Formats: sequence, structure tokens, C-alpha cells
Amino acid sequence: MDSAAKIIDTELALERAGGNADLARDLYQMLQNELPVYKVKIRSLFETKDFPALTETVHKLNGSATYCGVPALKMAADSLESNLKRGESDRYQEGVNDVLNAIDEVLENPSLPL
Repeated sequence: MDSAAKIIDTELALERAGGNADLARDLYQMLQNELPVYKVKIRSLFETKDFPALTETVHKLNGSATYCGVPALKMAADSLESNLKRGESDRYQEGVNDVLNAIDEVLENPSLPL
């Protein structure tokens, strides 16, 4: 994962929310509430090698990350999703680790600094 990507990009979050700070905060809070569930589900699906369900779950996380101003998480989810879709199984472990680490980084920032 690109370590230069920001954990939180408030300008991007505002842009994705159409300039509405309240909406940007709400979207970020919704993501915060979902991330612990994503973390458990991604780990479990990877461990059980349920790659179709893992692909679907990571796709949903990728979509959520798109609208919340969390570029490092978006980048990690996008990369893992691409690897899963291409069947690049030698990259799954690294991709899962990157996504889980990015989730942890976002969880360490419980509110959008607006």
C-alpha cells in the first residue's frame, strides 16, 4: 500500500459530500460504525478461503471508502479487490493485511476533523 496516502482527507470528504460538512461527518460516522464489522468479516472470509464473499465484502468497503475521504483505506480496498478479481492469490495475504491496517488507522480517528 502507498504509505504516502492520507488516512483522512477532509477536503476530499467535503467534496464527496457536495460541500455539506454535516453530511460529510455523517458519512464518516457511518463508516466508523461499519469498520469493526468489516474487519471481522474480512479476516473470517480470508481464513475460510471464501474468496467470492471476500470479493463482495471488499467491493462494498471500497464503495463506502470512496465517499468518506479516507484515501489510504480506499487505495488498500481497491488494490485487494483488483487482486481478488484477477485471481492473484499470491497477493491476497498482503492485501488483506493492508486493508486491516488501513481500517485500524481510520478507527484511530473517530471523528472527521471538520
